[in-house]
Amino acid sequence: MKRTCVVLLVLLATGIAQGQQEKPNGFWWLNSSETFKVGFVSGYVEAINRAYQSTKWRCLGESLESKTKWTEKEAAECVSPVAAYDFTNIRFGQLVDGVDEFYKDFRNKNIHINAALDYVRDQLRGDKSAKQLEEELNQYRRNAAK
Repeated sequence: MKRTCVVLLVLLATGIAQGQQEKPNGFWWLNSSETFKVGFVSGYVEAINRAYQSTKWRCLGESLESKTKWTEKEAAECVSPVAAYDFTNIRFGQLVDGVDEFYKDFRNKNIHINAALDYVRDQLRGDKSAKQLEEELNQYRRNAAK
């Protein structure tokens, strides 16, 4: 009986330990292998790009169904809510290297991986000014501190 209780306690403790998952932030990222990082980034970007592309096609379909040709502005407005998720033409290796660099700063380690990927993407695209990027990063840091 005593032996059975010990075995059950060990199994329970193992199950609890296995159930605890690390938050996907800088600590998690920096403890991951290069292979995992590239795999994670490729899966993340593929999923985001599929959502982005499907929204663009939905907008095109709505344009065709309305039987009126949308202006370029109307089409852009339809897609704009998801345009921020566009990762096209960015290499996975660049994202991995950028996120590695991002998390080297101790102030960024609690920031969620999604925000880190968005920030690095924005840096790579060059669409945002240094001031905009700084404001974005400060907001990410404030959110992570909560």
